[in-house]
Amino acid sequence: MLSNHDIVPVVMFHSIGLNDTDWVFSHISEPVHVFEEKIATLNRAGYHFIFWSDLFQHMAGKKKAPRKSIMLTFDDGYLDNWVFVWPILKKYGAKGTIFINPDFVDPECTPRPTSGDAHAGSVRHSSPVTRGFLSWAEMRAMERSGIVDIQSHCLTHTWYYSGPHLLDFHRPGISAYPWLAWNACPDRKPFYMAEDQGALVPWGTPVYEHEKALSCRRYVPPEAVVDGIRAYVADHGGAGFFGRENWRRQLEDRHRMLMDRYGGNGRRETDDEYGKRVYHELKESKRQIEEHLDKQVEFICWPGGGYTRTVVDLARLAGYNAWTLSSRDRSDFRNLPGVGPEQIKRIGSSSRYKMPGGGAFAYAGGRYFLCGIERHKGSLYHKWLGRGILLSKQLVHFAGLG
Repeated sequence: MLSNHDIVPVVMFHSIGLNDTDWVFSHISEPVHVFEEKIATLNRAGYHFIFWSDLFQHMAGKKKAPRKSIMLTFDDGYLDNWVFVWPILKKYGAKGTIFINPDFVDPECTPRPTSGDAHAGSVRHSSPVTRGFLSWAEMRAMERSGIVDIQSHCLTHTWYYSGPHLLDFHRPGISAYPWLAWNACPDRKPFYMAEDQGALVPWGTPVYEHEKALSCRRYVPPEAVVDGIRAYVADHGGAGFFGRENWRRQLEDRHRMLMDRYGGNGRRETDDEYGKRVYHELKESKRQIEEHLDKQVEFICWPGGGYTRTVVDLARLAGYNAWTLSSRDRSDFRNLPGVGPEQIKRIGSSSRYKMPGGGAFAYAGGRYFLCGIERHKGSLYHKWLGRGILLSKQLVHFAGLG
């Protein structure tokens, strides 16, 4: 079976160039050379790069997109999208859509150097700063180029407690819950990738079960319990308390005692509170992007794929025309003319695979990536070709081990 070129694949990227770093989310980044190979491969294969507005018209049956169209998306608005992605898109005549969260926008007023600047010799250093988030100035420059379209990724992109089940305690050296600092000090969110924010949250703070902000009614634990655990840690050595062998058992015992006493004072958002919070997220993100970039924002990508039917209804009310499906959606839905333009399907960009022996990872390259695109469009030939490419790379590696 050959590919159906009426299907428009929408590919999901995040960060480029921060793989294999100590960043807690480095697994969603990929090497610059791997990304460039993918874009070059699409260019050679004759793909046309479009924006969401074009896709919306295509799916609404109003204006068909060119044959072999594709949409590239980048979630979260990382600084490396300016440093690496934008110059590569320019180089290959490609386009991309970046979904940003205003809470994370860097306040820097002057656009920072890109990799293109470094290669051209217009900056003295050859390694531009890449850790962080885009500024409004950088987004305006990319928008003016006609190469990048900025759309909404909601306002906060955070996690909230969703219930009273205790999972952990905040302590030095743990990076699994950066959102604790985001929620405690929202003004420091744009800088979390470049600074240690552990001390912004009192040591010992209980970590409860949690979900993405849009998809749950927020649970607020009893203040007396949280303050009690924090005070206990502070009175018993602060950060040094966690050097004790039995620190966890001590805190769990104290937490259990405090919950027995004060647990009834915890509460969840009401449905009305949840709706008002979500609507503010949706509306305020849209307002800020439109104000800073002097454009209309019509499309939204859910942070972490977390949303509910209520969220969708409120997005429509806030003025959005379409939204993404979660990556957890395993339906046969495809971005085709006549299927309805309110939602779009995205596919992952990763060509990373686990090598035999040792558990290390490698990247399968542009041809394998292209096979994934064509497979999504229904090509059985590319499905099996992709498997063959991956198997051959694994065999080559295995032979090298011998």
